[in-house]
Amino acid sequence: MSAADASEPTFEADDVDWPVLTLLRRYGADYAPFAVVGIVVQLLAYFPGQAIPAVVGFAFDAVLADERPFALPLVPDRWLPVTEAGQLYAIVAIFALLVVLSGVLKYVRGLAWGKFNYNFQHDVRTGTYDVAQRLEMGFFDDHRAGEIMSVLNNDVNEFEGIPGSGTFLYAAGFFLWAGGFMLVLHWQFATVIFAVMPIILVLSARFSVVIERAHDRIQQAVGELNARLQNNVSGISVIKANAAEEFESDRVERASRAHYRRKLDALKIRIGYQHANTLVSRAALLLTLGVGGYWVIVGPPGPYTAPLTPGLLVTFLLYSQQLGGPLGAIPGIVDEFTNARASAKRILGLQAAASPVPERADAIALEDPDGRVEYDGVTFGYRSADEPVLSDVSFEIEPGETVGIVGPTGAGKSTLVTLLLRFYDPDGGSIRLDGHDLRAYSIRDLRRSIGYVSQEPFLFAGTVRENLTYGLEDADDGAVREAAEVAGATTFVENLPDGYDTQIGERGVKLSGGQRQRLCLARAFLHDPSIMVLDEATSHVDNETEALIQRSIADVVEGRTTFTVAHRLSTVRDADRILVLDDGRVVQQGSHEELVARDGLYANLWNVQAGDVQSLPDAFLERVERRADRVLED
Repeated sequence: MSAADASEPTFEADDVDWPVLTLLRRYGADYAPFAVVGIVVQLLAYFPGQAIPAVVGFAFDAVLADERPFALPLVPDRWLPVTEAGQLYAIVAIFALLVVLSGVLKYVRGLAWGKFNYNFQHDVRTGTYDVAQRLEMGFFDDHRAGEIMSVLNNDVNEFEGIPGSGTFLYAAGFFLWAGGFMLVLHWQFATVIFAVMPIILVLSARFSVVIERAHDRIQQAVGELNARLQNNVSGISVIKANAAEEFESDRVERASRAHYRRKLDALKIRIGYQHANTLVSRAALLLTLGVGGYWVIVGPPGPYTAPLTPGLLVTFLLYSQQLGGPLGAIPGIVDEFTNARASAKRILGLQAAASPVPERADAIALEDPDGRVEYDGVTFGYRSADEPVLSDVSFEIEPGETVGIVGPTGAGKSTLVTLLLRFYDPDGGSIRLDGHDLRAYSIRDLRRSIGYVSQEPFLFAGTVRENLTYGLEDADDGAVREAAEVAGATTFVENLPDGYDTQIGERGVKLSGGQRQRLCLARAFLHDPSIMVLDEATSHVDNETEALIQRSIADVVEGRTTFTVAHRLSTVRDADRILVLDDGRVVQQGSHEELVARDGLYANLWNVQAGDVQSLPDAFLERVERRADRVLED
């Protein structure tokens, strides 16, 4: 893992004392009745299984060894068989009844737990995703997609119900019923077996501390590995183009090896604890056999006074033999819970990593705005940057005006327009729409009023039609085709194998960059917004296609306030006004003709694109060189 990777933020809610309980309160409260039924029935379901050793011991003493009279609780003696064969059949019938009862209770328990488990896990996943997608864009700038996916998938999958509850209830059911039967049958002999319990508690406490640390390290390694894989799959074309397969295989191997080592460390801890518990359970069995055999043959040892029958010894031996099950389950309980605790900390950490874009409770509804936009002393900087990207930017745009935004790379052009959509809020100053600060509007209404096409066209896996109508429920075929025609996409779409119903693959991988760009334009046009923001929206098309699209765009944006960010100045030549940005400030504004006529940055940029390099002033060339050096240093 590189130093850069190591310094990136991770999700750890270390300030939450009970993270699993916090998730249960937040997402499981509505399903608590199912959990209660599941817990109660599951505990009851262990009664038949633990009653069987008592029945076996009773049968040994009463029927086979004739150590006690044949009697059953709550059953009159006259109803009981008097022959040994009849008594044996009665014992077998009781045994069968207990087995059937156990099956019925386990079935009811499974249904109740299923209702709770799947609803709870579903709500954790969808709730965490919903919180994540509402976070400000700065959160996604600071965190890798693979790490976020690790939380939404791997960590959420740890919460199929209450972590450790199944094995915990298994152990609890055993000790409740087996312990209860042993105390009722012979409390003095039961204390011999219970003497091993302090050893088990000490081992479990130590194991829980050590294994939790191991799971914290495992989850961190999972996030790093997922981030590496996500990054490489997304950039597979770059890897192939640079013949870097071996290099990337080495990086994935190192990330996977780190994950392997941390899993192996946890396995060593778990195996060591399991062996220790096995030794304790075997010691309990030997203790039962040795002390119990002496007790039956010689009589009560030491301070004990009650006699012990062979049947009771058989019963206690069966319980001691079963002791290995719940003792062996304790590592699983601790393991599951500590693993879930580490995942819960990451889930809660993701939810608390950044605040969602704030929205007022009394937000103003926004419908069909006029489109008057004012930037008043706007200053903004990304959290990861040392200097602001925009500094004291001020301008006013009238309704229906088309504004071009140009400037050198890194001048802040894209940042300027993303602030209009409230992807971020300014650090200083304000942005107003129709006289109101953007923060006064409903975020949903604001963004639905703005058609946004970014310089990196993004399409979802699905059909052309599903991508064009994304976010719309009532778009008809006529409107879809009209939007495609305006964006210059009709010809290529109709030539696809299934036309508008053609599957285009993840991120539109089956289409060219220009085709993806045109579909993104069509999607924005289909929403019929009051304001258009085109952030280098034709950067992926050739000059001929751009000319066609620009002519169509001119018809679509007529009467709408439109912001067009462009590197190619020809794209904004016909704009009503052009804003020229440099180092986060508006240094010029005016029409194309006015700006070319002045000696300034716009005229120099125009000469660069026109190929008239000889006319450029030395000061401009020196500035370009310094900017290039600064980019290389970054």
